[in-house]
Amino acid sequence: MRAPIYQFSLLSFLLVAGCTTYWQQKKAAPAPTTQFQQQPYSGNAFDEHIRSTEARSPADEQAGFTLPPGFEIELFASEPQIGKPINLAFDAKGRLWVTQSVEYPFPAQPGNGHDRLTILEDRDHDGKADTFIPVSDTLNIPIGIMPVQDGAVAFSIPNVYQLSDANGDDQIETSRRLLGPFGFKDTHGMVNHFRRGFDGWIHACHGFTNLSKIAGTDGDSLTLGSGNTFRFRADGSRVEQTTFGRVNPFGLTFDDWGYLYSSDCHSSPLYQLIRGAEYPYFGRLPEGIGFAPIMKPHEREATALSGLALSSGTTFPKPYRNSLFMGDVVKCRIYRSSYAFKGSSPVGKMEEDFLRSTDPWFRPADIVQGPDGALYVADFYNRIIGHYEVPLDNPGRDHVLGRIWRITYKGQVDKTGLKDWTKADVNELLDGLSADNLSVRMTVADQLIHRIGKAAVKPVEDFLNRRKTAETAYAQGLWILFQLGALPDETLLRALRHPQSLVRTHALRIVREMKTPGTPFQEPVKTALNDANPHVQRAAVEALTTYPTLETVKTLVAFQQKIPAFDTHLAYTTRLCLRDLLRAKPLGTQATLTAWNQLDQIALTESLIGVNTVYASEFLLKTLKTVSLPKETELKMLRQTALYLPVAQRDDLVRFIIRKYQGDPGSQYKLFTVIQQSIKQQGGQVDESVRKWGIALAQSLIVPPAPDWTYALEGNLYLKDLPVAIRIPPVTTLLSPDIRMFGFDLGGLKGVVRSPVFTAPASLEFSTVNYNLKTNTDPENRVQLRLADDTTQIIARKSFLKANDYQAETVTWDLQAYQGKRVYLELVDQSAGLIWVGNFKTNAIQVPAINPKEQGEQQRFAIETAGESGITALEPTIQNLLSSPSTAYFIKVASMRALLRLAPERYATQAVSFLSDDSSPQPYRKEIAGMLGEFPLAQTGKALADGLKKTTGDVQLELLKALATNSDGKDLILKQVRNGILYTRILRQPGLEDRLLLNASPQQLAEFTQLTAYLSPIDETREALIKDRLAHLDASATGGRQIFVQNCSPCHQINKDGGMIGPQLDGIGSWGSQSLATKILDPNRNISEAFRTYTIKLKNGSVKTGLFRREEAASVVYANAAGEEFFVPKKDIAESQASRYTLMPDHFGQTIPQDQFNQLLGYLLSVK
Repeated sequence: MRAPIYQFSLLSFLLVAGCTTYWQQKKAAPAPTTQFQQQPYSGNAFDEHIRSTEARSPADEQAGFTLPPGFEIELFASEPQIGKPINLAFDAKGRLWVTQSVEYPFPAQPGNGHDRLTILEDRDHDGKADTFIPVSDTLNIPIGIMPVQDGAVAFSIPNVYQLSDANGDDQIETSRRLLGPFGFKDTHGMVNHFRRGFDGWIHACHGFTNLSKIAGTDGDSLTLGSGNTFRFRADGSRVEQTTFGRVNPFGLTFDDWGYLYSSDCHSSPLYQLIRGAEYPYFGRLPEGIGFAPIMKPHEREATALSGLALSSGTTFPKPYRNSLFMGDVVKCRIYRSSYAFKGSSPVGKMEEDFLRSTDPWFRPADIVQGPDGALYVADFYNRIIGHYEVPLDNPGRDHVLGRIWRITYKGQVDKTGLKDWTKADVNELLDGLSADNLSVRMTVADQLIHRIGKAAVKPVEDFLNRRKTAETAYAQGLWILFQLGALPDETLLRALRHPQSLVRTHALRIVREMKTPGTPFQEPVKTALNDANPHVQRAAVEALTTYPTLETVKTLVAFQQKIPAFDTHLAYTTRLCLRDLLRAKPLGTQATLTAWNQLDQIALTESLIGVNTVYASEFLLKTLKTVSLPKETELKMLRQTALYLPVAQRDDLVRFIIRKYQGDPGSQYKLFTVIQQSIKQQGGQVDESVRKWGIALAQSLIVPPAPDWTYALEGNLYLKDLPVAIRIPPVTTLLSPDIRMFGFDLGGLKGVVRSPVFTAPASLEFSTVNYNLKTNTDPENRVQLRLADDTTQIIARKSFLKANDYQAETVTWDLQAYQGKRVYLELVDQSAGLIWVGNFKTNAIQVPAINPKEQGEQQRFAIETAGESGITALEPTIQNLLSSPSTAYFIKVASMRALLRLAPERYATQAVSFLSDDSSPQPYRKEIAGMLGEFPLAQTGKALADGLKKTTGDVQLELLKALATNSDGKDLILKQVRNGILYTRILRQPGLEDRLLLNASPQQLAEFTQLTAYLSPIDETREALIKDRLAHLDASATGGRQIFVQNCSPCHQINKDGGMIGPQLDGIGSWGSQSLATKILDPNRNISEAFRTYTIKLKNGSVKTGLFRREEAASVVYANAAGEEFFVPKKDIAESQASRYTLMPDHFGQTIPQDQFNQLLGYLLSVK
């Protein structure tokens, strides 16, 4: 039966006429005056998560687009024929397949989906779809789509399906699961952007948060977490992971060389993916060989990037070719990044925005280049696009409107692409292999492989033998024969020697795909490492991995040392391929037992550092004992060695470290912490040699040398660590990475940093880095020189202009009039940004020899070790640190914890006395209250009960959390509520409720239920608070950066400053005041599953709370509220319970008053 085809009949005319009338009525209404009328492409209307503007008709939306001169945009399709397009793909007939979802963001129940897959066709080639063929209307949030011979491959919750259309009527006769089930607890990424590769596999992205365990019919399974890419056979026979990491990749595209490019929503906008590589992910630190290189850093993009298209062919003018186009669904625009190769490495350059819209509803969810050379844009037209920023059930989410736009340059099209290739004979298909447009060539190749089949072999062979076959066509012909299993060895050998480097590159890629390429190719592949073209070299490196021999390892080790520093992708690929070869135990063992010269031995360690095995660790240690290396390299190798060296060899490692770094307790400390981590990962016990080493380190580090540089922090209690640090200059300053800069560690910390007194030279020259954000009202940053013997006299001063990015300057002062005088330098940081100094051109003054931040960490370690190891000899020193007014508060916290460990009963009373001491800052008192829960209630219970009577507010809440960790404490809390001493709602407080319910007895559960039965929903209170704060909001207030640093930066990062426990907040200003206020004041209203916390009860009775990070062999890794990772041995876990609450503190409504709230929102709204 033929599929119903929707053409412009009377029915469709009436539908469109009705829709037109609707839009005419909408247009007649007076338009409200909004910010975007003055700033048509930005402003408040684009910052709101729930757009306050109304929907426009397609014609009115089209009128609001701006493109570069000569480019034209036209409506290809819209509602009512389509709705909510997500992914686009063209078939061999030149028709556009579109996945659409009315269900999003909630998946339908199994079998009840109403989402559509539709084929759109422009039969008269006027740039507008005139035929709409419904393929399916029973899908469930379908995203990835790939038309194939006799049907399509599509993702629909929870599987990737083969949709079969055997008779060609565009109706699905059968549906078969190819892969799945995939996770779908988060529905805004899932499985997207299917792209057929030269290799014949279908490549895809795996989206945010979801955990998926899948397998092909061969039974070989893989597990995908948040992010990642994979490829699978179109028949479902096999699936392979191709990259690891990233956050929410949503876009893939190939280039002529066979490289695969991808966009990501958080880690970095653009990547040229390296197969097998690891990329950044929330909170993950680089390990082993490190993360693969990026193509370009985040600049003005938001973190909501969707779709990726590479202009191929000649329909666009030359400056716009070799460009990548990427949608931003938050900022409502399409970016263009050009790129150039440095060696084999692409270096992206952000160009002017390609398309901007005055309509805040424009949501470019996907971009593809069509066979006609035009760009097609899927517009998920909507008032709301945020998945977590706005509740999923918000009625403002539109489920009907959707458009597809078509962009051309002066109407130019590639007529070759207008052909119906399903009707082309072999000769026509061979001619099509010479098309300029890569998507056309890939389509033609699919027809030859899957429709013509074996009958295409001889014609393709003859085609390759033609003298004037274009290089791109030749490469495509090789892949066709390879996929048909008919590529003769002599043809491939000839291709490996082809005069065109692109052909040689593809020939090498084919060798890599061969399971057993055989000896005829080994020498040509090895020879290709010396090719003049870096793309050929890089493909040769990957191809050599198909020959897993010691000779291959030796060849790659030698080649690695010749790679120029600028070719980052080639260098990483070589390290990666060597690492993968060495991970195979027989070959890795053989390589580590081989005699190497010193340079080769060093080169080999660069890959072995990513091999998590005993033989690799032993080789690294042997190298360290015999070869002199830079200290940072040594420390990195020792960290890896410490993690994987057998327990029996740990004593030898400890002795080596102590001997190697005698007199350098700072380096010993770094390695001691790694060995501690190794013991926890392995679930082992601390051996005597490690314990004694720790005690010795604690004794040497507990009283650090007096600092030469000092600081005074204004109005900010900083409990995390020391706020001053040494840093390397940001890349954008173009200063050498060897320069050491010094100042406050994070932007937003205000105060003064002072140098030691020194003798004034005749002149003083140094470098500065200033970053003052976008505010024009902050006081200026400055550097000044004072006389030490008359501090009222400032003899030199440099003030800095506002800078929206890191800005470097060279400062030179003529000091001849003061030469020989005693002076000191001051960094006066008064802005929401920062000021650093360094690169002094005199020995009279230098940045500190030791990073103060590291010194603070070392002292904290020494104090904690004293407590954990029971070093009572250090007790007086720790008591002095606790009582000294000059001790930093984070050291005081560590001191109190250590004393409690040494004598809990004695020091619990002192700890509780601090809780009611109003002269101590509240954050400090809360820390003390929280730590009391780490100790047995039998020893601290009396003091805790006394403290409960003397505390209120947040300090009391922390104390209650401490009590709730065991049964006696739960009983005490419930009794206090029952007797009216505590108000009932306290039982529902985030953090406390979880602890109360964890491992509670049936009687305690019943009493909890009874006490809380009549509580009204707390959301009403929160909603009233949010409305009140917004009613009194003054977003022009300044100083918010400091509030951000104090409250948010341990977990959140802006412009690479801050922690990476929670989401990065670059571009957060686009959220708008309503959504920001809601997230700050009611963080548990809408939680991303990636940031859900767990309450962990240990077998010793203690309770921890943290964000799940990852699982190791013998331990589970979590992150705490300070943004720090901690390991919990699996054998120590009694119970782990997912929380209804996020790790984000829930008390900002009480701790951040209105004026500071205004400052914080003002700052966050400025981060665009």
